[in-house]
Amino acid sequence: MNIRSEAYSAADAVSEQNTMMIEKMASGEPGLAVPATTISSATSVLWNEPSRFIRYWNYKGAILSGVLRAPIFFATYLIGKETLRLALAAAMVQFLFRFAFAGVGGALIQAYRHVEPPWKALAAILILVPTVSHAIEIVIQIAFGYLTGTQNLTDQAILRSVCVSIISALFTLFAMRRGIMIVGESESKSLISDISQLPRVIFYFIAFIPNEITGMLRRGAFLAALLVFAGFGIFSQLLVWAITNKASWTYGGGKDLGLLKYWGVCGMLLLLFSIFLSGIVHMKRRKQEE
Repeated sequence: MNIRSEAYSAADAVSEQNTMMIEKMASGEPGLAVPATTISSATSVLWNEPSRFIRYWNYKGAILSGVLRAPIFFATYLIGKETLRLALAAAMVQFLFRFAFAGVGGALIQAYRHVEPPWKALAAILILVPTVSHAIEIVIQIAFGYLTGTQNLTDQAILRSVCVSIISALFTLFAMRRGIMIVGESESKSLISDISQLPRVIFYFIAFIPNEITGMLRRGAFLAALLVFAGFGIFSQLLVWAITNKASWTYGGGKDLGLLKYWGVCGMLLLLFSIFLSGIVHMKRRKQEE
């Protein structure tokens, strides 16, 4: 099988995987399905057993979160023309905080990974994890900024960190529903094993929205597809704007390409191209099956 065929097969597998109501465990056993649960029952378990936050403290998420978040503050302080010593100190404070909290956040997300329908788990996680983590982070970073006289950089760093939290929470739930990055359970694997599978899971994650929209179009759900498409454009605009602190991009000393200068428009064009590829993949797969 050539590289193109492998890519087609992988992308089509994403579409099929996205439509499963109860997903299979990542252990590779085709008949082994995970038990679905409700948002209320998952929340009740956490409420009645707070020790789960210790038993299932997610060291995998703690390590990766610390490694990924520290550079955000390091770069923000260097861009702000602060000293290397201050930048390293800010990065270390963020690493220690994220290492501690991400383990707890990972335990929370893991508790919700079997919730059906998935959007309820997603809503709960996007409300709980970023709200609690950044409430604590704001206090820590304001104190750091006050002690070091760098309060002007705190807002930028935290805003970028919030953006990362949103993507991180989305991806972590996506990965955990596929048996990756979990701890303390029978299907848990080593950190090295999970890291080796991350490229595949990242591909599935990126392909999720294009494949979902393609599926909506095939089912005739045109309004839903349009709303998701527009929502992605708005989300892209706000996210990149927050990260770069710029509402648009330019080149050659201020030149732009009209509407293409906006991040959201570029995001929608990339999504449109991805939807086109997803449609081609689906049609090719159907022909192969016939």
